[in-house]
Amino acid sequence: MLQRLFTAVLIGVLGIAGWVGPVAPVQAANCTLTAIVWEGYTDPSFEQVFEEKTGCAVKATYAGSSDEMFAKFRAGGGRTYDLISASGDITERLYKAGLVQPIETSQLQNYDSVFESFQGGKWNTFDGQPYGVTFAWGPNVLVYNTTAVQQAPSSWDVLFDEQYAGKISLPDNPMTIADVALWLGKDDPYDLSDEDLAEVKAKLLELRPNVRKFWTTAGELANLFQSGEVVLAHAWPLTYTQLINEGFPAGSVGPKGKLTGWTDSWMVSKRSRNSEAAYQWIDFILSGEGQKGVMDVTGYSGATTLGAEAIGPEKAHELFMDDLSLHSQIKMWQSVENYDKWVQLWNEIRS
Repeated sequence: MLQRLFTAVLIGVLGIAGWVGPVAPVQAANCTLTAIVWEGYTDPSFEQVFEEKTGCAVKATYAGSSDEMFAKFRAGGGRTYDLISASGDITERLYKAGLVQPIETSQLQNYDSVFESFQGGKWNTFDGQPYGVTFAWGPNVLVYNTTAVQQAPSSWDVLFDEQYAGKISLPDNPMTIADVALWLGKDDPYDLSDEDLAEVKAKLLELRPNVRKFWTTAGELANLFQSGEVVLAHAWPLTYTQLINEGFPAGSVGPKGKLTGWTDSWMVSKRSRNSEAAYQWIDFILSGEGQKGVMDVTGYSGATTLGAEAIGPEKAHELFMDDLSLHSQIKMWQSVENYDKWVQLWNEIRS
């Protein structure tokens, strides 16, 4: 059942559905929203639609990891960016650092379309108040070159196969430790003791000779596949989507019960100079038009009933938006109490 998500991700492009509800233009025609985001979340294919409707452009900076995203957002006391597309591993950090403002859901016309189980999610709600709005989610998957790896892998163990030595890539992200913890059979991959981390380190050291490069963006990883430098990677669905759209022989699988992933939320800087426009952007991304735009570009799952309607029942079923069964199976990124030890371990592995 899980294979549907990884073998049928956005091979075709559907017509864009209408945006529900009118949007009043922001005060200034030359308004510019600044945002730090994951790749694909402000793609011109739908960002330009927002700009035409509101007169406000989105100037985005891509981040390669949550740590980079948090550091850049915090720089300048939160004045540099209006918005951040935060994953569940840094939402609490942003809240505790006093960098984001509570979300007034009454200002979002499309908030009621957010799936009920995503409203008040533990990944973006603190002290009973929402500080983020969920708009996308997905799993970390195994992407491979179907020419070099002719049989679809059924286990993450393929990454350790000697025949692929120097031909695999891993994300340059300490959260990858959680994946290795799952491979080792740990029940909670985000609650690891020193002994658990020692086991993870040993497993990563075993894998290290096979790693060609640690990737930072989905586009960089796609280039590694296209150049022939790698044939297997721990990846996001975005890389698979990019490769398929360019005619590259790519496959994607996710071994059942061994997936980490992310539930992403728009959060607004407490010191945003464009809060009204930020709310308009969030509302647009929650709409059918905005949701479909994100899903078409990234291959990720959306978070609203409007998005499900925009892509149609067949595609919504493929992306598990009709019953959210995949979301409940994924070990979603979350805050880690001893994260400093995770960072130390990861730096040792990278070097």
